[in-house]
Amino acid sequence: MADLFNDLLIYIGIGICTCIIGYILGYQLLMMHYTKRFMTLAQECSDTDSVIPLVDELEKET
Repeated sequence: MADLFNDLLIYIGIGICTCIIGYILGYQLLMMHYTKRFMTLAQECSDTDSVIPLVDELEKET
C-alpha cells in the first residue's frame, strides 16, 4: 500500500512539474511572438509617420 501511495505522489509531482514547465514555455513563446509583432508594427508606424498601421492592427484584432 505504501508503494502505491509513493507512486501516486511521484506521478502527481511529475504532472505538476510538466504543467508548470508548459505554462512557462507558453508564456515565453507568446511574449516572443507579441514582442516581434509589436516591433514590426512600431517600424511600420515609424516608416509611414502615422498611426494608421496601429489602427489597422487593432481593427484586425477586434
